[in-house]
Amino acid sequence: MNNPEMNNPEMNKPEFPVEISNLTKVYKTRSGSVNAVCDISLCVNGGEFLTIMGTSGSGKSTLLHLIAGLTNPTVGSVKINNNEIYNLTDSQRTQFRCRNIGVIFQAFNLIPTLTALENILLPSLIDGQNKVPLEKLDNLLNALEIYDRRYHRPDSLSGGEQQRVAIGRALLIDPAIVLADEPTGNLDSVNSDNICKLLRNLCDKEHRTIVLVTHEKSVADWGDRCITLKDGRIIDERIINSNRKEVSA
Repeated sequence: MNNPEMNNPEMNKPEFPVEISNLTKVYKTRSGSVNAVCDISLCVNGGEFLTIMGTSGSGKSTLLHLIAGLTNPTVGSVKINNNEIYNLTDSQRTQFRCRNIGVIFQAFNLIPTLTALENILLPSLIDGQNKVPLEKLDNLLNALEIYDRRYHRPDSLSGGEQQRVAIGRALLIDPAIVLADEPTGNLDSVNSDNICKLLRNLCDKEHRTIVLVTHEKSVADWGDRCITLKDGRIIDERIINSNRKEVSA
């Protein structure tokens, strides 16, 4: 995969890090077809914190997985930094995701036998990058407030600390976009609020582009813009100001 844009994000920097066009995902079942995502088109601005709301079965997680290149669409396209990810082979798309997309899961998905530090370093090891600058790593651990816990394994970390490790793993590659799938779903209200503050600060201070899905309005309101899905379609969009108070879109 020798596309120079994939290796140099400053080259031909796109207006939108994420562009989704006419995206549809249909699942076939014995009783018929299920339209999980229906003809969705949207763009995400650089440094934007976009939240996606919806009840269970609304299609929000399917949409996130389509953006991440984890499942193939029935029709439509997804561009990350001007790269149409579904024009890539499976192996090319996996490599592209490892280098350009950070994914945060509700279940943390940490390897229990590895320390927090080793879990964070995992993407670079998988991608064959054996050395990460120490200053970069220290800055990341300090930003996540887990520097003193870096040598602890997941079973000795709280839920909030485990999610911070998962966020660190997603940020290590300096991704074009961070995708968060219900990142507060397994946390209590205090840790949930702390994770939302952390993501908000990453967007404001480091200009990270974040897309987060949730079923909780209190979580969605940490974003800059919120779209609501129902039956795989966008039914509402609202803009949220810096004080997280709703304004007219």
